[in-house]
Amino acid sequence: MEAANHKKFFGGKDERNDKQKIASRFLRDEGPNEWNLEMPDPEYGKLKNTTLLFCPGFLSGLFPVMAFQDAFPHLEKEYGVRILQSDSHPMRSCEANMADLLNAIERGIGLDANENLIPEKDAVPPKDIFVIAYSKGMPDLLFLLSKRPDLKKRIRCIFNWAGAPGGSYLADSLYDSIKDINFNIKDEFDTLIKLVSPIIQVPHKIRRLSEFNVKAAILDLTTFIRGEFLKENIKKIDALNIPFFNITGSTTITEVPYFQLQGVNELNKYDANNDMQVTQKHSKLHIPMATDLAMLHAHHWDVAYNSFVGKLSFGSPNLDHPFPKTAGLVAMFKFAYELGLID
Repeated sequence: MEAANHKKFFGGKDERNDKQKIASRFLRDEGPNEWNLEMPDPEYGKLKNTTLLFCPGFLSGLFPVMAFQDAFPHLEKEYGVRILQSDSHPMRSCEANMADLLNAIERGIGLDANENLIPEKDAVPPKDIFVIAYSKGMPDLLFLLSKRPDLKKRIRCIFNWAGAPGGSYLADSLYDSIKDINFNIKDEFDTLIKLVSPIIQVPHKIRRLSEFNVKAAILDLTTFIRGEFLKENIKKIDALNIPFFNITGSTTITEVPYFQLQGVNELNKYDANNDMQVTQKHSKLHIPMATDLAMLHAHHWDVAYNSFVGKLSFGSPNLDHPFPKTAGLVAMFKFAYELGLID
């Protein structure tokens, strides 16, 4: 609530309704006008047949915190939702990451709600799943569906949470800058990672180092590659009859870390409602089976990650990430339950 209160120049209490404060601060477009709609409380229950599968994004595990780090344990404890996170590699192609997604879907191997790796001996394959795909997790998932359409029988619905199904203009520029460089991944890993993002804290012992394929990962996020993929597969994906829900982000140049200013300026040429990484056009899946749910007032990291605090903020005031991720996660669960998509 603190982030949603108006900071008045001459002081004084913000007298607005709490619902109005939250809607005005964290939603774009028509969202701020919906706070005064009187709706009944959503109905929900403990899930017996459906598991939440999370498809993480580019660089997952290399940031100071993990996506939905506090939100997943809360959802599991308070609402009885089983959380299974794909152990998707942080930096390799969509095709390569298909194996990680299948490990989760077919074998129950991945990470639990608390980010712990699930040993194979303790893995329990999920029954049906509903999916939240974030950032590159969405292209990873779409690639899997293009190769394994039979999975449609087990996927109840998919939330495209600040995904990048259409790629990113920033990936276009980054790939152009590195495509002709021959990297020795072991010797030049730190240098390369800092080129991608200075906020990354490279762990002392890097998991799955031999599997890193930086060029392939970034190439798969270019608008050309994603555009060609969608041209070839979009009708097949729509024909799966899986409900998709687009939830995008929107920010301004004054609300992003200083080292992201250049990128936002570049994206502003195409769309002033970009989320710091992806435009609205490229963040949505444009098919009849996809519904636009909301445009959030938050940047690409804010919608998923807790605060990058202290020395990890690199002196930037915009890495506190106030967007209420737990509320967003709970809302997706309740929404899917009320529609009868999960049980």
